[in-house]
Amino acid sequence: MKMKVTRHLFAVGTLLLAGCATYEDQPPAAVKSSVYTTLKAEEKHLLPKDITVLTLEEAQNIALKNNPSFRSKYYAITAARAGYYQKFAGYFPTVNASFKAGQDLGKMHDRQGWYNTNNFAFTPQVSGTLLIFDSFRREMDILAQKHNWQSTEAAEDDARRLLVEAVANAYNGVMLADAQMRIAQEDKKFNADMLRDTKLKFDAGAVSLSEVLNFEIQYNQAESNLITAQYNYTTNKYVLAQLLGLTEGTIPASVKFPTKPAEDVDILPDVSVYLDLALANRPDLKSLREQMEVSKYSYWSSLAAFGPTFSANYAIGYTDTHSHNCRSEVRGNPVFNHVHGATFSYSLNVNWNLFNGGNDFFAARAAQARMVQADYSVAQAWIQVIVDVRTAYDNYATAVKQMKLFQKTFELTKKTRDLVKAEYDAGSTEITRMNEAQRDLVNAESNYVSAVIRMANARAQLAAAANIR
Repeated sequence: MKMKVTRHLFAVGTLLLAGCATYEDQPPAAVKSSVYTTLKAEEKHLLPKDITVLTLEEAQNIALKNNPSFRSKYYAITAARAGYYQKFAGYFPTVNASFKAGQDLGKMHDRQGWYNTNNFAFTPQVSGTLLIFDSFRREMDILAQKHNWQSTEAAEDDARRLLVEAVANAYNGVMLADAQMRIAQEDKKFNADMLRDTKLKFDAGAVSLSEVLNFEIQYNQAESNLITAQYNYTTNKYVLAQLLGLTEGTIPASVKFPTKPAEDVDILPDVSVYLDLALANRPDLKSLREQMEVSKYSYWSSLAAFGPTFSANYAIGYTDTHSHNCRSEVRGNPVFNHVHGATFSYSLNVNWNLFNGGNDFFAARAAQARMVQADYSVAQAWIQVIVDVRTAYDNYATAVKQMKLFQKTFELTKKTRDLVKAEYDAGSTEITRMNEAQRDLVNAESNYVSAVIRMANARAQLAAAANIR
C-alpha cells in the first residue's frame, strides 16, 4: 500500500514539473451522457436566461464562447506553444539517475578444492549528455516550431472569421423563414376575410359557389405555405443552435428574433480598399505564410545533417562491493574483501556522418520540395483571397440593387392589389384577376424579404472576405 501511494505521488510530481494542460471552459457534461431525457440544466449549454430577443451580435458572441470546433483551436495553439518551448530542451544537459544492486552466489573449484562465493554490490550513478554543437539544427528546429505556433494562432483567427460568417448566414436564414411565416399568415388572413365575405354574397345569391370554392382553395394554399415556412423556421434554428454550441439543438420558442431584417445599405468604397484589407488581414493567408517559414527552416535543418556534431558525456557514481569466499575444508581460510569508492568519467565526442547511403541527401531534397510546395500554396491562397473579395464585393453591390428593385416592385404590387380588390368588391373585375393580384403581392413580398436577406448575407460574406470585424 505504501509503495502504491509513493508511486502515485511520484507521478503527480512528474506532471507538476513537466507541466500539464488545464482548461476552464470544458465541454458540457451532457455530451458524456448516453441519455438525453435525464439531463439536468446545469449539465447543458443553454442560452442565457435574460435573452428574450436574440440579436445577431449576441448570437456570434455565444458561438465564439461555446462552439466546440472553434474552442478546440485554442488547444491546438497550446500544443504548438508547448512544442516551441520543448525545442529549447536541446540546449540543456540530460540527467539520468540509475541504481544497481545485486548479489552473486556460487560454488567454485580450484586446485585446493571446492569453495563458496558470495558477492554483493550496489552502484548508484548519475550520468548524462550535453550536446555542444549540431551544425545549427537546434536553432532551425526552434525557428520552425515558432512559426508553426504562429500558424496555429492564425488558424484560430481564420476559424473565428468563418464561424462569424456561418452564424450570420444561419441567423439570416431564421430571419427569412420568420418573414415567410408572416407573409403566409397575412395571405391566409386575407383569403379568410375574402372567403367570409364571399360566403355572405353567396348566401345572398350575388355570387356563384365557384367563387366560394376559389377562396377556400387560396386559403388552403396559404395554410400550406405557412406550414412550409414554419418547418424552415424550425430547421434553421437547429442549424443556428448547433453553431452556438447549444446542447438542446434548438433555440427555445420563448426567444424571439427581430421582426424585420435590417434594410440599411452600406456605402461601398472602391474594391481596392477591401483587397488591401484582405491581403493584410486574412488569417488563412497568414497561416500559410507561416507554414512556408516552417518549411524553410525545416529545409535548413535537414542541411545540418551534413555537418558534424559535438557532444560531451559525463557520469558520477559510487561503488560498494562486498566479497566473501569460504572453503568448506577445515584447512581453508575464508576470504573477505570490501571495495568502495566514488567514480567520475567524462568524454568529448565528435561525430560526422560522411555517407549513409544518400539518406541525408534525399531527406534534404524532400524538404526543399516541401518548401517550394508551400510557396505555391501561398500563391494559390493569395489569388483565392483576391477572388473572394471581388466576388463578395460584386455580390453585395448586386444584392443592394436587387433589394431596391424588389422593394419598389413590392410597393407597386401592393398598391395594385388594393386597387384590384376594390374593383372586385365593386363587381367590375373578374375573380381570376383578384387571384393574380394577391398571388403577385405574395410573390413580390417574398422576393423583397429574400433580397433583404441576400443583402445581409452578402454583407457578411464581404466582411469575412476582407476579415473586417
